[in-house]
This record gives sequence, structure tokens and C-alpha cells, in this order.
Amino acid sequence: MSYVLAFSALLTIASLVYFFLVRKPELEPIVSKDHVPEKIKPAAIGQNAYTEWESVLIRALDHIYSGSPSSTAQQMTHVYETPPALTHAAIASLVKAFDKVGTLHSSLAALDDHNSSMKQLGDLVTRDPLLSARVLKTINSPFFRTATDVKSIHTAVNILGLTNLKNLIAFGVMPYALYKNPEHQRMFKTIWQHMNSTAITASFMARARQDMDSGTLYTAGLMHDIGKLVLILLIKDPGEGELYPQTLTREYERLTATHLQAAQIMAKTGGIPDQLRTLVLDHHLPALLPVTQLECDSMHAKCLTVLFLANQVAKLISPHGTLLDDVRRLDQLDPSYREIISKQEAREMLLSPGLIRDVMDNVQVVQAMLN
Repeated sequence: MSYVLAFSALLTIASLVYFFLVRKPELEPIVSKDHVPEKIKPAAIGQNAYTEWESVLIRALDHIYSGSPSSTAQQMTHVYETPPALTHAAIASLVKAFDKVGTLHSSLAALDDHNSSMKQLGDLVTRDPLLSARVLKTINSPFFRTATDVKSIHTAVNILGLTNLKNLIAFGVMPYALYKNPEHQRMFKTIWQHMNSTAITASFMARARQDMDSGTLYTAGLMHDIGKLVLILLIKDPGEGELYPQTLTREYERLTATHLQAAQIMAKTGGIPDQLRTLVLDHHLPALLPVTQLECDSMHAKCLTVLFLANQVAKLISPHGTLLDDVRRLDQLDPSYREIISKQEAREMLLSPGLIRDVMDNVQVVQAMLN
């Protein structure tokens, strides 16, 4: 009888050793029923977090949609006026380091093929040693709690999911090595997080509408503040905890240029793809001009409205993943755009646990990648 008990105890110990030391992270099916790449879902967002998101979002939309007709001649000057010669020369010199950004749209578009499986995406990553290293470094950071160190690129890609993989690919074209000052790095992280949140939100809204290209809006969201990443480097000796200027007016007063002007200079060198140029350069216009004054077709006006709303909503997410309740920081939509997307429609598109979950997941990825 003692032998039987001893044998049972040995089996139990062996099972425990296997569970904690050998077991690989359990994976869900890598594609959905319609063969769309599918990320592994983390624990569902808590009811309290979703309730908080609902409360903040409703107040934010009330503020955004309460704007009066535009009358902002000074800000329009800041948008279109050429920066002083010295500032223009400094920006032109810096944008040379952002030359790879022009390839971003085509690179990310290749991932949006609904016929691609996560295995094929994993194969794509394995062909790029730098991207492979970035993926493994991110997934094995303390921000992810996998049972064991992940050594397989395919496993890492399955855990990260398509949206977060896009984030890592996009980061690879950014000249992050230029940000040597710790305060510049902190500003980069804050702006990069906002750009990612905007991209996810814009793409989510496009899919909800089903009449816009979600991939294009994702990349436009990811690039809309690209000029800020250039202008960070013009801030000499930033103070500890210093904030990047929050409005076009403050930006112009602090740096004698706005991020839109920096983006215009970048666009002239091919740093912004033609398909995205007008969206990136015009993303503030729904707060500055009536839609009747835009020289564009109805589809561009629709995409621009989505990008504007996504940009404002993304401002509610802090770099650490907490919700910011100060809706006064948000720009207000000119009333003429309400016919394109009503407040009720915006609320229905944005009030989704799926959206806030994806945004919060992305916050985790950015922290894992940059910390």
C-alpha cells in the first residue's frame, strides 16, 4: 500500500513540475471562422472600467458637439503660414531622419489581407530580424504575464494580435534613437501612445460604418501627429515633466511652428504617402472650417470627420491607460459636420467594450516596448 501512495505522490509532483516549467502558453484558434486574423483576448474589461468609459465618453461627446460656427482666423494662420526661415530649415533637416515613414502605409496595408492567417503573419515577422527581436522583447516584458518566456515568433504574434503587431512595425520606421534626452523620450512616448489610440479608434469607427477603408484610417490616425515627433527635437533643455504644447496656438508660440507645418514639410519630401496627405494635414479643420469650405468630396469629408472624432476621443486616454475626465481639453466640432456623423451615431460607434479594451491593450504594448 505504501508503494502505491509513494507512486501517486511522485506522479503528482511530476505533474506540477510539468505545469509550471514545461507548459507553453495556451493559444486560441489563430483565425476566426471567416479566416480573419484574430488576436487572443485578454480578460474582459471590468464592468467598473467600462462604466467609467461610458460616463467620460458621453460628457466628451456633449462637449465636442456643442461647438458654435467656426471663427478662428488666428489659428488658421498658424495652420497655413510658413514658419520662420530658421525654424523651417531646422524642421527640413530633421525630417530627413523620418524618410522611412513614407513606406508605412504600404507596409501596414499588406497586413490587412483577410485571407492572411496568423501563421503567415508570423512567417512575415520571422523574415525581419529587427522586428522579430522587438516582438520577443515586448512579449517577454514584465507588462505581459506569460507562463514561460516566449521564444516562438508565431506564439508571440498570436498573443499580440494584428493591431499590436502593426504598432511594433510602425515603431520600427521611427528614428527613436534621436530622442536621447529622457524628457524627449517621455514626450515621444506620450504622443506615440496618443497616435496609436487615435489609429485604433479611427479604424474601429470605420469598420462600424462599413463605408470607409479602416486600414487607411488606421494609418492616418497613426500618422496624424507625426509633425509633433519632429518638433519635440526643437525643444531645447526641456524641464522635468514639461508637457508638449497642447494647442496649435501654444505650439506656435513655443516653437514658432505647428505640427501641421512640420507635416507639410515632411509631405513635400515624400515622408507622408499621397493617399494620407490630405487627411494628416487637414485633421484639425473640422474645428476650424465649415464643411462647405473644404475642397474635397463627400468621402474625404466623412473620413476627416471620423479622424477628428477619433483624435479627440483618444485624448481621454492617458499614456498610463487611465481615463482623463477634463473634456475641456477637447476641440469642438463645427456644427456643419453634425450631418456627416451625428452625436448619437458617434456614441453608438464608440460606446463599445471592444474599443476601450483594444485601446487599453495597446497602452500595455507601448509601455512594454518603450520602458
